[in-house]
Amino acid sequence: MSFLHFGRLGGVGRFAAAGGRRRRADCALLRRRRGRQGAWAGGGLPAAAQAAPGDTTRVLRGLAHVRGAQETWLSRIAGRPPVLPIWPQLNLDELSRAGATIDAQLAEVLGRLTPSQLATEVAYANSAGQRFTTPLGEILLHLFLHGQYHRGKANAELRAIDATAVGVDYIAWQRDAGSIRSGTASR
Repeated sequence: MSFLHFGRLGGVGRFAAAGGRRRRADCALLRRRRGRQGAWAGGGLPAAAQAAPGDTTRVLRGLAHVRGAQETWLSRIAGRPPVLPIWPQLNLDELSRAGATIDAQLAEVLGRLTPSQLATEVAYANSAGQRFTTPLGEILLHLFLHGQYHRGKANAELRAIDATAVGVDYIAWQRDAGSIRSGTASR
């Protein structure tokens, strides 16, 4: 069972309380939101790197890796060769263009995804040539978590050169999107 099935975890508010179709709809909405949050988080960091006072080579390397890995996983899902290596060397303009393309592709995948497709096995070879099959839901979870991990590292690299870090957390996106209002409690 994938974490992306969420409603089976018990004790997680409306997801656990909802049944059947409602739970599947909530899970689909959560996946789409997570995809949009990743695009939002990926967009703020290049701007912070551009404004940074120091050498941003390590920041850009990490952010380019996020995009290269996303493209690699999307190509595996689609059964096509990737158009970027896993560790591409991209300048800010290339990173922005790649990000826009990848975010649109991910939104398309998430927009048409059904709960039953999460269990679909995706066959692929890793960068070392080893063959694997992994459920699509687990691949998407990895894609989301891997991106957040490297965005956090990029923020640490920004701080190391005395630049301003960028909020990339899901809850920060919710606040920025206006989904959470200041001064209100939510259960």
